Amino acid sequence: MRNETLISTLIILLLGCPVFCQETAPPARVQTPRPPSPARPEVAPGATPEARAQKIEQAHVEPISVKLIRGGKVAISNRSGRIVVSGWDRDIVQASATGENGAAPLVTETTGDPTRPRLLVTTSPHRYGRNISIDLKVPRYADVETLEGSHGEVEIADIEGSTLIGAGDGDVKAARVTSIKVARRRGDITVREAKGDLTGRSFNGSIFAENVHGSVDVAAANGDLRVRNAGGDVRANSATGEIEVRCAKGRAEVSSASGSITLIGVAGDAEASTASGDVIFKGAIRGGTYRLKSLSGDVSMTIQPDVPGFSATLTTYSGKIDTDFPLKVDSPLQGPINRRITGRYGKGEAKIALDSFNGEVKILKGTTADLKQCE
Repeated sequence: MRNETLISTLIILLLGCPVFCQETAPPARVQTPRPPSPARPEVAPGATPEARAQKIEQAHVEPISVKLIRGGKVAISNRSGRIVVSGWDRDIVQASATGENGAAPLVTETTGDPTRPRLLVTTSPHRYGRNISIDLKVPRYADVETLEGSHGEVEIADIEGSTLIGAGDGDVKAARVTSIKVARRRGDITVREAKGDLTGRSFNGSIFAENVHGSVDVAAANGDLRVRNAGGDVRANSATGEIEVRCAKGRAEVSSASGSITLIGVAGDAEASTASGDVIFKGAIRGGTYRLKSLSGDVSMTIQPDVPGFSATLTTYSGKIDTDFPLKVDSPLQGPINRRITGRYGKGEAKIALDSFNGEVKILKGTTADLKQCE
């Protein structure tokens, strides 16, 4: 028996383990294939949160329409770009924006009392170009306001509510509005057909107003001021620019540090002064007060030949004094310099004071053409 066992061991070592003596290998593990994961959108390295939200914002690029009840206000904020606002006979605010790369989104926010809501319309220029133009149609009864800091032209028309244009850069054109207040750091201001009052300020630009039914109050640090057909008083002040007031039904109070002044057809009192330039008045006068002064320029009044009367004080340091009306002199002319005449013509109702340091001073009789430039 021992020999048989030894023989079996030798056979196994020489031939290898037969099938019956091998260990059965464990069955192979079968892996069920997983379904493929949905592909993620590729995002450029370093993309900003705004870029990730681009698709969401694009959904709001279409023109917006928001209802605005009577008594509401539309406020517009646009960092850079043109703003165009026009009134229409609907109670809807419709707005769209266009950038350098096409249509741009607008954001709206309504705040304030429900009876007097304030609708704010804003733009986001980050991915739509530096300049974005906004076009709005608003109810005629709405108040309109553009916030300060905008860079671009502003055009407003057919608004029966109040209009406020905040300080910014760019020309402003307004037509067929009611009361309006405008401020510009740079840019010309033009207002035509205003039913109410006008207040305009420009640091570097001219102001032109025509057919303003109310009062006019305008000022420019560097620019000309021109007012035509004002239904009320006119106040104009320019540091370096000419001033012209033509056809005003109220009084005129104007001054310029460096520029000529022209007053034509002022129905009320007139007061004008300039440091450098001529002062010219043309029109029929009544029993009012007229004070015209220039440090370096001529001062002249052209009035109706049949004026009822006036009392005058005419003063010049180194110029001439002339009058087409014979005055009853209270204080006669004296000396070649620092000359002064006081006198009266007719009833002496109107009060006239003309003063020039280095220029002529004169009162002239006007023609029909001079006196009928205003309706």
